[in-house]
Amino acid sequence: MTKHITIFLWAALLLGLLSCGQNPDYERSAQQLAGRLVPGHEKDFIFPLVPAENDYFELKQHGDQIEIQGNNGVSMARGLNHYLRHYCHASVSWCGNNLSGIPDTLPRIASPLRIEASQPFRYYLNYCTYSYSMAFWGWEEWEQEIDRMALQGINLPLMAVNSQYAVWQNTLKRLGYTDDEIFAFLPGAGYEAWWLMGNLEGFGGPVSQAFIDRQTDLQKKMLRRMRELGMQPVFQGFYGMVPNSLKEKFPQAHILEQGEWCTYQRPAFLDPNDPLFDSIADIYYDEQKRLFGDALYFAGDPFHEGGQTEGIDVKAAATKILQAMRRISPKAVWILQGWQHNPMPSLMEGLKQGDAIILDLMACERPQWGGIPSSMFYKPEGHMYHNWIWCALPNFGGKTGLHGKMSSYASGPVFAKHHPLGKNLCGIGAAPEGIGTIPVVYDMVYDMAWRNDSLNVTDWLQEYTHYRYGEADSACNRAWEILARTIYECHNEAGGPVESYICARPADTIKHVSAWGNAEIFYDPDQVVTAWETMYASRNKFRNSDTYRYDLVDLTRQVLSDYLKALHRQAVAAFQHHDAPRFTRLSARILDIIRDDDRLLSTRKEFYVGTWIGEAEKAGTNPQEKAQFVANAKRQITTWTDYDSSLHDYAHKEWGGLMRDLYLPRWEAWVNYKLALLKGEPAREPDYFGLEKAWVTSDKTYDEGPSGDSVAIIEELYKQYIGEIRQTYKNI
Repeated sequence: MTKHITIFLWAALLLGLLSCGQNPDYERSAQQLAGRLVPGHEKDFIFPLVPAENDYFELKQHGDQIEIQGNNGVSMARGLNHYLRHYCHASVSWCGNNLSGIPDTLPRIASPLRIEASQPFRYYLNYCTYSYSMAFWGWEEWEQEIDRMALQGINLPLMAVNSQYAVWQNTLKRLGYTDDEIFAFLPGAGYEAWWLMGNLEGFGGPVSQAFIDRQTDLQKKMLRRMRELGMQPVFQGFYGMVPNSLKEKFPQAHILEQGEWCTYQRPAFLDPNDPLFDSIADIYYDEQKRLFGDALYFAGDPFHEGGQTEGIDVKAAATKILQAMRRISPKAVWILQGWQHNPMPSLMEGLKQGDAIILDLMACERPQWGGIPSSMFYKPEGHMYHNWIWCALPNFGGKTGLHGKMSSYASGPVFAKHHPLGKNLCGIGAAPEGIGTIPVVYDMVYDMAWRNDSLNVTDWLQEYTHYRYGEADSACNRAWEILARTIYECHNEAGGPVESYICARPADTIKHVSAWGNAEIFYDPDQVVTAWETMYASRNKFRNSDTYRYDLVDLTRQVLSDYLKALHRQAVAAFQHHDAPRFTRLSARILDIIRDDDRLLSTRKEFYVGTWIGEAEKAGTNPQEKAQFVANAKRQITTWTDYDSSLHDYAHKEWGGLMRDLYLPRWEAWVNYKLALLKGEPAREPDYFGLEKAWVTSDKTYDEGPSGDSVAIIEELYKQYIGEIRQTYKNI
């Protein structure tokens, strides 16, 4: 990175911290984080603040205390994470924590260790994450998530979503809207992401005033904690998205209909070159600042995944959008999503160097930055003269499934940094559509933000398993080595896990579960079985390890899901050969796997549909809203919308409860349909949408919570399936 870019970014970050009107006590914030993470040990750490141009942390022994020095709270938190991982062999993740083995007397640091960040920015989140994973979170969940962000060293999180209900409500009131008109524009919980990206309006609502107030208070708490640690939250900018009804209020304004997005009517777009744009922008930013304080970074993407540009001077519009941001924040920086054709070249040409940072959202597999011509999203001009962030996007829709491209994480940012088209690289980040899965990917990605060279995947994984499970283990190391070169080394641009047949609408041929997904296995499933067998061998050693139990459940789920695909192919062949006995036996086994998988997944909250539905119910502020949010939660992971569309099963999940109550009935319907045909009986093809809609609208509750012993059930399933699976794959 050139020197002038480094200076600019550092100055911008410093300015952003000062603009918040606070002087954060980073030492205190880091101390409190240590107290939340390792209660009883907070006094064993000291966190001296030492200003520096680049983010860094330094570990050293200070008498009987561990000194973690840094230039801000985030750097100190990253230092704490490094100490816990590599000295205490402890870790924190969405998918289990390994903290119980931290000794009463903390390990000493033999010699000082100083590590600097390789990039000034460590970015995190995607608009979709807020809806697919965080839609119904309260402060308890967010406090833990912000702690995890800090531990990874994240300093540029997207915080655009929660706050927008109140901002838009107040803005539209000042434009003469009635309450009913306002609530018709605001979406329901679980659909905010696509509203703010200009894809839909109003769907899933209306929300209550109490919920708006709840979200506003929650956002204030989130922002306070982030700023205390030294993060710079990215606010939502005003880029021209307005209600379609604005055309009636201001008929003379240049307001364009934006057509449809996946059958939804998009919000309208107010041409930034129209005088009304500045008026609304000033109201919007005034309300945002009044509620949430100052900001330096603003996100927002005109024409995301489509939209109409005819009649708009896009280059001039870009300039106007930035100018509106800078009237409220003179050094504002526009954060743009690099996705498909966005941002278009004409928009980038309306901005000067330093005006924007482009998130190369899927640089891990579909990079835009220009150095990999074979990429699906290749742009020969790359990001032109703009600063940009290398991002991993390992998950679409929050789908369950093992997935990654470790070779890309391990070397991709370094390759980009030294490439002529990548010279304006200023950060590393992750932009998942959903979280709560595959924690190994995020640890590797954010480790790359604190080193200047590529990493050796095998060596890194040995360190990972050590702090993940608390103890070095050769069997687990071997299992992860196998996974790293198979399922965690995706060689196509599928983007996200190979989809499970269990979650698909049954058919003779299944290419995908969701319209844009892929259910075809690119790796050798027998090798994944070997990894399962190898990790399983350590079950007695790690039986009480929460992290090991999670990983073994996840790997078992993957093995069973892959095996069902082989059984399905055999069952379809039996049907085509009119072999009713064989079809009966194989289809019964398919149903057995779904039942067994459901029983296993129901042992953990991370894989239990009741966790998601419970969050939705808790977020509601009255009985009617609770029911509405539960319906939103159930709809989002199944039909997505109220009618049968291409969006069905986009955010499918292999979750306990959902397996037995939706996916099993779908597969039972298919089996019964096929058996009827084999018997020559009249049969109608199953109405899968009807089954899905019935589950969404049912009053089925999941109050009992996860239950059962994961390892005991896996022992049972291993004995039942291992020989059968091996023989099946041998005969293929």
